[in-house]
Amino acid sequence: MPKPCLFCGADGEGILSKEHVIPQWLIEHLGLPADDLMIQGVASSATNQLLETPRVHSSFNFIHGRVCCECNTGWMCNLEGIAKPILVPLIDRQRPIESLSQAESSIVGKWAAKTAYMHSWISPLRRPVQLDHLRVLCGDAGRLLPGVGTFGVQLDYKQPSAYLLSGCWPQCCQVERQRFTRTPNDAYKIGLQFRNLYLLTAFWPDPASLLTVAEGLHHPIFPPQDSLEYRPFDDFTVDEGPIAQLQMFTNWLAVSHL
Repeated sequence: MPKPCLFCGADGEGILSKEHVIPQWLIEHLGLPADDLMIQGVASSATNQLLETPRVHSSFNFIHGRVCCECNTGWMCNLEGIAKPILVPLIDRQRPIESLSQAESSIVGKWAAKTAYMHSWISPLRRPVQLDHLRVLCGDAGRLLPGVGTFGVQLDYKQPSAYLLSGCWPQCCQVERQRFTRTPNDAYKIGLQFRNLYLLTAFWPDPASLLTVAEGLHHPIFPPQDSLEYRPFDDFTVDEGPIAQLQMFTNWLAVSHL
C-alpha cells in the first residue's frame, strides 16, 4: 500500500514524487561537486562516538519519496522561489541576518522548518518530527505550530553544509520547581548549516516552558519574540570537529521552566 504524503496526507497510487531534502538550487549555489559524498551517522551525546556504521551517499541523491507531486510542485516550489533571493545573501554573508523584515523572517522561518522536517524524516536517528507539525505547515498559507521557534546566526564554517538532530537541552529554572531530568519524546532540535548561515528549528512541548537563547549566539527568526537569554555553562564544551560550530549553535539553545 502506498504511504500518504507527509505534508498534506494525500494517498493513492502514483501521487508521490521524489523531493530533494536540500533543494537543487541550493546544491548548485553551494558548488558541490558531482562526486560529493554526504555522511549520515548516529553518535552518542555523551561521547560523540558513532553508534553504528554511517550511511554514505551523494548529496544529489538526498531525496525523500513521501511528498506528493501537488505539494512538491505547488506550495513547496513557491516557497523555494520566494526564499531563495532572501537566503542567498545570508548564506554568502553579504547581508546580516538581523536585517530581515518581519515578512522575510516568516519566509525564512517556514523554509527552515520545512527543510529541517525533511531532514528528520530521512535521518538514521529514526526520530522524525511528529506529523501534525508537518501538516500545519502545508500550503501557501501554512504556518509553524505554536511552540515551534526558528533561530539563526552567521558564523565561519569548515564544510559547505551539514545538519544535526540533537537531544541536548540545557535547562534553566526561573522559580523554585523540580528540574526536568529527561527530555520529552516529542521535543526536537534540528540544526542546519549552509556555508555561513546556521538555522535552527526547535520545539519543547511544555507550554509553561520557554525556548531560551544563548547570549550573543541565537537570533530569533520566527515567530518574532523577545526571547529569554542565558549565559552558557562553563563546562558546556564543543569539540573541534568539522561541525563544531553547528554543534554549539544547536546544543546551546536552552529551555527555561517558569
